Amino acid sequence: MSRACLWPLYAAGFTTAFGAHGIAAGLGVAGDGAGASPLRPGLLLALYDGAEVVLEPAFGTPADRIGPRPVLEGGVNQAAAAAW
Repeated sequence: MSRACLWPLYAAGFTTAFGAHGIAAGLGVAGDGAGASPLRPGLLLALYDGAEVVLEPAFGTPADRIGPRPVLEGGVNQAAAAAW
C-alpha cells in the first residue's frame, strides 16, 4: 500500500483522537469533581469511542447513499425532539 493511500486513514485517526481529547479536556473543568476519579474519565472516553464504533458505520452508509446533509439534519432533528 502506498503512502498516499494512507492519508485518509491518518486524517480519520486525527479526527477521532481530536474528538476524544476534547471530551477528556472538558472533564477537568466540569466541576463537582467530575474528573476526580481516574475511572470516570476512562468510562466516559470508552463510551464515546463505543458510540463512534457503532454510530459511524450506521450513519456513514446512508450518508454515502443519500448525502451527508439529510443525514445530519435528521440527526439534529432527532436530538432536538429528544431534548424537548
